[in-house]
Amino acid sequence: EVGASADLRERAAARVRQQLTASVNAPHNPRGVSVAGSVGATVRRATALLEVGLIERECEARLLLLALVGGEHLLLLGPPGTAKSELCRRLSTIARLGYFERTLTRFSTPEELFGPLSLAALERDEFRRATAGYAPTAELLFLDEIFKSNSAILNTLLTLLNERLFDDGAKRERVPLLSAVAASNEGPESDDLSALYDRFLLRRLVAPVSDDGVLELLLGGEAAEGGSVDAALPDLREALEEVRAAAPSVRLPRHVALLLRDARAFVRETGADGLGGGYVSDRRLRRSAELLKACAAAHGRDTVSVVDVAAVLPHVLWDTAEEAAALAEWVEDNALPDGGAEQLRFLLESVRSRAAAEAADESAGPAAEAAGGGGGLAEDALALAAATLAAAAEMRQHVGAVERSAEHLFLPAAKAAVLRQRLLPRARESAEELEQLAAEAALVELALADGLDEEGWAALQAEDGGGGGEAGTAVEAPSFDFDEAELSWGRKEAKAKLGPEEFRAWRKAAKAAAKRGD
Repeated sequence: EVGASADLRERAAARVRQQLTASVNAPHNPRGVSVAGSVGATVRRATALLEVGLIERECEARLLLLALVGGEHLLLLGPPGTAKSELCRRLSTIARLGYFERTLTRFSTPEELFGPLSLAALERDEFRRATAGYAPTAELLFLDEIFKSNSAILNTLLTLLNERLFDDGAKRERVPLLSAVAASNEGPESDDLSALYDRFLLRRLVAPVSDDGVLELLLGGEAAEGGSVDAALPDLREALEEVRAAAPSVRLPRHVALLLRDARAFVRETGADGLGGGYVSDRRLRRSAELLKACAAAHGRDTVSVVDVAAVLPHVLWDTAEEAAALAEWVEDNALPDGGAEQLRFLLESVRSRAAAEAADESAGPAAEAAGGGGGLAEDALALAAATLAAAAEMRQHVGAVERSAEHLFLPAAKAAVLRQRLLPRARESAEELEQLAAEAALVELALADGLDEEGWAALQAEDGGGGGEAGTAVEAPSFDFDEAELSWGRKEAKAKLGPEEFRAWRKAAKAAAKRGD
């Protein structure tokens, strides 16, 4: 029996290794997401051009490109003189986008933003604006001091940002806006601006250059803000269109959807100053999911990864600076799913116990076998083997994603290093545990297929330490005491009243009692 069990284990382990290798090496693009490899190279070149001469603006540059890729808007909160407008101007030059910028005040008029009234249209009794060169014709829009918007322009601006529509007199026209970037020294002070605040999905707190970066700023050979970038990437526009076309085909895994749900609950419970009351609108949650898909599509993948989550979520669901710091920490702690090892192990123990009990029934004869019944055991074992294998393969993919996090288009190098340090040990440990469970589940499936007898199952369980812990680890089997009335039960009655482990103990005790009676 020992030799047979060793052979079963080797076959099970070999099969799992082969299946996992095939799963990891297989092309994971069943949805047909088609994005050329040149897209990533184009985005990297754009990132490098945005960062030229700027110190500690790696994250802002990547978020600006992410907003453009996902067709979303970016809000930069921070003091003046931190290169917020410079980044936006550079992007318009690099991508050759129609660009408009304006600094708003409480006295700004609609004409400053949307264009003056058209005199030619007035002669025809039409109320139209001459929008050429103004916000309604821009592909990239930069608005400084955004929260100084007044009611005269607020409603029109909301429609422009959200629906990409502009009400020009009696006509509502679609605008070519790809992304808007706004800057402010502080967040909105009035509830009237909450809707405008919500339109900016991506948010970033921009700090002055740190003490460590000041010397580089002062002694660097290239000028920082105000330095010109004349290089253009004509293929960036084409790359953006390719990514936007592919994004709807990207799959949002269930673990990411659960993380979004839990992140909203975390923000709601945390709120400002930890007092609760943080708010994430349904629109913001849905668009966060869409942005995650665009992020994955930019990498040519058909599934959102844990690294996409780490790159995007810390910048989309917070309202205050306090919430931003707490959310970033929460995302790092929860981005990696646990893989469901605990539940899978519970199911494995249940199937293994049923298999051993069924083998015991078969050895006791046809009557006992009829009383016990298989109850779809083979099908359950097959489903469990498939589930554990899928969980192990998914965790292996998480390991690979975290290992390659330095290659992510929208994650700064320093952030990628922190992510690898925090997540990689956990991911590898979970992968090993799930692979061990997959091998144990395959072992049960093969043993059932080979018709392993009662002694064979007993040998397997002895090698596993009784089946209650990790393979190869001795675990003390639980002891059960039965009185004479319980020992007089029939097998069918005992199986109905006792659990799997307790039933096996009862069966051994009943046999011993029968021998003593003989």
